[in-house]
Amino acid sequence: MTSSVRAPLDLYSIALLLNYERPSTEPRFRHAKLHDIATASSTFSTPVGGTIQSEPEWVSCTGPKDAFVFEKDGSASDLPDLPSNMLPTPVPAHLNGLTPKTLETIFWQARGHDGCYICVTLLQHFFDLYSPDVALRVRTSAGTEYTTAASTRVILELKLFNPKLMTFVQVVNGGTYITGSEDTMMHAVVGFAESMAGNVSTILDLASMQFGDAGRGLGGRSTFALESLDAFYDRVEVIAIGADTENARTSKRIGPCPNDAWLKRVAKSRSVGRRAMRRHGADIVGPLARN
Repeated sequence: MTSSVRAPLDLYSIALLLNYERPSTEPRFRHAKLHDIATASSTFSTPVGGTIQSEPEWVSCTGPKDAFVFEKDGSASDLPDLPSNMLPTPVPAHLNGLTPKTLETIFWQARGHDGCYICVTLLQHFFDLYSPDVALRVRTSAGTEYTTAASTRVILELKLFNPKLMTFVQVVNGGTYITGSEDTMMHAVVGFAESMAGNVSTILDLASMQFGDAGRGLGGRSTFALESLDAFYDRVEVIAIGADTENARTSKRIGPCPNDAWLKRVAKSRSVGRRAMRRHGADIVGPLARN
């Protein structure tokens, strides 16, 4: 007799797939090619990039900062956006030396603006496709592994003080997106407990790369973070001066989002994501978790 018991969903695999699908079809950056970059210690190479140097947010930031200029390619195909196809053709000399890892960082860092709430909403839409009590396997590279109900998840919001990196992104004839320029910023993640009566023990942050390489998980090899609550709080101390953990807010659901239609399509496209990962695995997030 064939068992009708469904195998648990795997949180790491879900995160891997959604973290591919979301940025590869992000409307703000769809078909956008990288044209210029600058940091606190390097200047822009193009006139378009140079206009950012006089922007108040860029001038007033005296700490670590990155700036990226993108321009949409009207001749682009329907292929997903990836770090490997983010550069224009031919590649400008001033961008020719960027390594695959640097391109990967820029790809997710730029698309991370307001990404935490977008990602929380995306996860909500994904789990809405299943019953609340569907079994969920949670595993981290630190060796934690347990199976719980998807309904144990909660949204955790906390205020970060003085983010340590400011990111300035300009999409020509598109928008300007600035992250980390204020003294405080809100950040949201999704927490999971081992049981309905338990406390949150594991955090999934699909937007961790908005803070640059400091947001990498899995020992620096992944473009999202799936880790213990303690490890998450340790990470907060790396990306910001501190956080108001005492007044952190928890909730079960997030309200309507302007991007709901797109995010629902992303949530339903996980099978497409698997096929795309087989084609472009090296472009996505590097090695999988330990098992």
